[in-house]
Amino acid sequence: MHLKVIEQKKKALNNILLKVNNEKNIFLIKIMKLNQQLGFHTKNAVINKNLILNLQQKYDIKNDLLSKKSFFIKKWSRKNLWIYITEEQKYSTDSYSRYESTILKENKNSKDDFITIGEQAKSFCQKNKFNILKSYAKNNFQDKEIDELFIVIKMLYLTAEYSSVRFVINSNKNYDSFFTILPINEFDFDKFVPYNAEENSYLENLEITKFKIYPNINEFVNTEINIFIQNAINALICESSFYSAKSGLVTTNKIIKEIDEQKNKLSRQIARIKNEKEIEELSLLTRNKKTFEDM
Repeated sequence: MHLKVIEQKKKALNNILLKVNNEKNIFLIKIMKLNQQLGFHTKNAVINKNLILNLQQKYDIKNDLLSKKSFFIKKWSRKNLWIYITEEQKYSTDSYSRYESTILKENKNSKDDFITIGEQAKSFCQKNKFNILKSYAKNNFQDKEIDELFIVIKMLYLTAEYSSVRFVINSNKNYDSFFTILPINEFDFDKFVPYNAEENSYLENLEITKFKIYPNINEFVNTEINIFIQNAINALICESSFYSAKSGLVTTNKIIKEIDEQKNKLSRQIARIKNEKEIEELSLLTRNKKTFEDM
């Protein structure tokens, strides 16, 4: 291969490498921000849950958001509300098939409702003729949409007699299953937060009855429930984006490694061609010198 062609290929790889390294830096910054947000929301959601359930136990609070509804409601209404979130898959990866298998299995004999966030989630539900109540585009899902989702989830759960509210996201903390956020006593997000014996002991032994609760216990619990649901939603959305960013970082690192290997290969080819050219030139000079001496 001609030396110029190889050098142009190496130059093109350098340009690609520059772009991929920029993407890598973007992923690193995104991961750092999401990690902070995830830690904040998950920890607060778990604290909210423990406080609410502690209050429920102390004051015998009745609230449909706290525990499973009555046996008769559950028997006649086995519907669940699913929130399925998918991220844009920039590189060709199969990140969601295992979760979709779980959704199909869980919906074999039921008529559950869905809220989709992301194109793949919407497409999957449409393909399988699931009942989609609302769809959001993931790239435009901001604070306004999160607030709206909170209101929709709470109102639907209270009025449509769902058994549970389930989130499906891509997460290494939940390989092929879903997260339940309602009822609160089934909230299974503790795995996101390392167990803190001191903190848990403090909440369990807290003598709540000694505190004055304003304006009254029911309004206070309702406020805490709202904060809990918002923290849980934010945490799950952060985790979905966080895992997507980590996957993107892994992919870019692989691409960088492949480009470096190709560059090294081309560098060796360039060095070999240059050496061969030098030897050829030296040989030519030697022959010319000999010819000149023989004249």
